[in-house]
Amino acid sequence: MKKPFLLALLTAVLPMLTACGGSDDDNDTPIPSVTVNIRSCSVTNGMEYNASDLTKVTISYNTVVSVTPLANITLNGTKCSAASGATTAMDVDITLPTLEEGTAYTLTIPEGAIVAKNDPNVKAPAYSVSFTTKAAAPHVADNDAIALARRLGWGWNLGNHFDTSSDEDGKHPQWGYWDNAKPTQKLYDNLKQAGASTVRIGVTWGNYQNTTDWTIDAGYMAEVRQNVEMAEAARLNVILNMHHDEYWLDIKSAAGNNIVNDGIKARLQKTWTQIAEAFKDKGDFLFFETFNEVQDGQWGWGENRTDGGKQYRTLNEWNQVCVDAIRATGGQNATRWIGVPGYASGPTFALIDDFKIPTDPAGHIMVSVHFYDPSNFTLTPENKDGKSEWGHTAAAGKADAGSNEDHVVDTFKKLYEKFVVNNIPVYIGEYGCVQHTTERSNLFRNYYLEYVCRAAHTYNMPLCLWDNNSQGGGNEHHGYFNHNDGTYLNNMGPLVATMIKAATSDDAAYTLESVYNNAPK
Repeated sequence: MKKPFLLALLTAVLPMLTACGGSDDDNDTPIPSVTVNIRSCSVTNGMEYNASDLTKVTISYNTVVSVTPLANITLNGTKCSAASGATTAMDVDITLPTLEEGTAYTLTIPEGAIVAKNDPNVKAPAYSVSFTTKAAAPHVADNDAIALARRLGWGWNLGNHFDTSSDEDGKHPQWGYWDNAKPTQKLYDNLKQAGASTVRIGVTWGNYQNTTDWTIDAGYMAEVRQNVEMAEAARLNVILNMHHDEYWLDIKSAAGNNIVNDGIKARLQKTWTQIAEAFKDKGDFLFFETFNEVQDGQWGWGENRTDGGKQYRTLNEWNQVCVDAIRATGGQNATRWIGVPGYASGPTFALIDDFKIPTDPAGHIMVSVHFYDPSNFTLTPENKDGKSEWGHTAAAGKADAGSNEDHVVDTFKKLYEKFVVNNIPVYIGEYGCVQHTTERSNLFRNYYLEYVCRAAHTYNMPLCLWDNNSQGGGNEHHGYFNHNDGTYLNNMGPLVATMIKAATSDDAAYTLESVYNNAPK
């Protein structure tokens, strides 16, 4: 009785031991299951891309994968071809159809379109990514605005020379010109040789006017004319303006007092009549600019924001007085191009409805703006709020996050669409960035200057670099050319060449995107 029972028990237990892996040779670790998951995608959800640059999307997986024969991968409903990645078998390259500019897209990969290479039964989950393409700049056939942009090209400012101011009527600056220079013909010849097309000569007139009838000192006028003629001899365009006369152009007082305003307008009429008479024989290489940066001392953050538009309307009146005075002198001035700024010469204030283009029978009015955004990087990097880097590759905390490449494009595009498309030229009378004091910061400075120049060219706006003849780096150090003879300061030759190329080249392969993609790392 015992033997049959034992035999039956052994017969029942042994298969159970085998099934449970009871053998000493068996591995107790379970075989892991295979999954397919996405690690990365070459486009980012919600981002904007240049339509012509985006031809494929690469999806990276966590294992070697393959594309199923019937995979229905689509972009906005249009089927896309897909294949194993060119770089690794863990990637899938999806070829996109030709993209339209200014369009929203969604790339959709259904579940099972991608499977594990070694086990087709293991499917990748469904995935989708959405993005948009950048809108094209509005196309406009060549007009006067675009032709003028090409003619003015890349320009340079004789900064801190004739614009030197004592801030007093009839009182000459005590220490001479701030740039401590005596410009010569060689200066202008070397500018032309470097590739400049235009020189902007800022002039403060009030220090050289008598206080009885506002007559401008004849010797001072002759010195300004000499520099205009040296630039003319070098075959350069010249923009001649009224610069640091803001000390008597009290726009805050004028906006609130008609008597003050009438006095300023009378002086403007007399001053610009004299300037125009002195140069009415000069050809169309010469441009006039009514003002520099007229504002109430708060750079657009003062009472202009709370006075119901009074200061804006006052500046409109002043611009009209200047244009009328220039045109009344006749000669070449009857049709000469005249630049007019908005409040503080800021692009923001040129774009508001309160800014009005003066009435002009010749139809030759240009809009003048300045661009130094963000100023804590371009002008005052050494201040406590200063920034040492700029752009999308800048280290966290070292750049002004609200004023990078998108801000440049957005600003210039708006100016283009409001004015250039409507045949009103826009020029950037001043732009620049101080030389920084570290090698890395200057890489970002150089990138900033190239990007701004290329953006200006993209939107058909010429621009003039600010140069104050200073050596070294830090706040207020804008030295490129020696103001005496035009030799380079601070080894700026290569950077100047880069800016000129960016501001003038029509090479279709040299785009804002190509500049963007070469930002410092």
